[in-house]
Amino acid sequence: MATPHDKFFKEMFSKKEVAEAFIKNYFPQDLLEMFNADELEISKDSFVDEDLKEFFSDVVYRIKLNNREAFVYCLFEHKSYPDKKVPLQLLKYMTKIWNLHLKQNDFEKLPVILPLLIYHGDKRYNISKRFISMVNTQPNTKKFTPDFEYLFFDFSKYTDQQILGSIQLQITLKILYSAFIKKDFGQQFEEILELIKKLRDTETVLEYFTVGLKYILEIVDYDVEIMKKKVDTIIPERSETFMSTANKLREEGKLAGKKEGIREGFLDGRKEGMKEELIETIISLTTKRLNIDSFSPELEKSLYKAELGTLKMIRDNLLNIESLEELKKYLN
Repeated sequence: MATPHDKFFKEMFSKKEVAEAFIKNYFPQDLLEMFNADELEISKDSFVDEDLKEFFSDVVYRIKLNNREAFVYCLFEHKSYPDKKVPLQLLKYMTKIWNLHLKQNDFEKLPVILPLLIYHGDKRYNISKRFISMVNTQPNTKKFTPDFEYLFFDFSKYTDQQILGSIQLQITLKILYSAFIKKDFGQQFEEILELIKKLRDTETVLEYFTVGLKYILEIVDYDVEIMKKKVDTIIPERSETFMSTANKLREEGKLAGKKEGIREGFLDGRKEGMKEELIETIISLTTKRLNIDSFSPELEKSLYKAELGTLKMIRDNLLNIESLEELKKYLN
């Protein structure tokens, strides 16, 4: 099942105006001189493994690099900490792209793939940008080992002055920032609304407002009434859209905000529902990763007794848990 992060990233970075602005403003100049970003094409293919889609999303762009077909592969990591296996995952997905290319084209030479990672965790990214750093190389063995470097972007560390590009791209990056780095959200939300207000076309304003707002309401725990007042002040013509979106998410049980004066019983029910979903996710992903049939009744019982925060911690570290014994350490 696609997460709110996955839906938002794919929808926004699959917009040509966002993709072009991103590449033109953030790619190294020596690469930009080799292709025309205005001519990029958005591919509908996705290569992330099903059991990793809770943590990663991807978008593929086709370009002409020195007039030869090439690809830009964008991997978005929506976790709170860096994943040491990212270089290996990038290599795996690049191989998938090459295999698909071979199925669709006569073989000459494989096209160049420019891999990049967009990271939005709150932990400092301290992983090497070269694949070979993952390999325990020995003297005289490097020539036998695959190697590549990937482009890296962490927009959570960018200042307002460093958020460049079209208004559409700035809106996208600001919304991603507000969803992951939740300090001073009130001010961030105002800045997002001011940017949306600058869009000239009414249809575009509605599109970015609705998509961005839905994502924010699902992810950010903030007072909905305060958000509505800000909308009323900055974009009053979108007040009705705001409330209809919030009400729809509330009915679906997807609203993140818990400060609306909703009765305690409803909140308790939401909390239990979140625990149930987290436990199902942990069991499903762990059994697949460790190639086991199921959890023991005792281990399942321990999961249900665990606090919500503990379950979230386990979920965020699933890719680094190599055995049930390691998982149990979080529950002791």
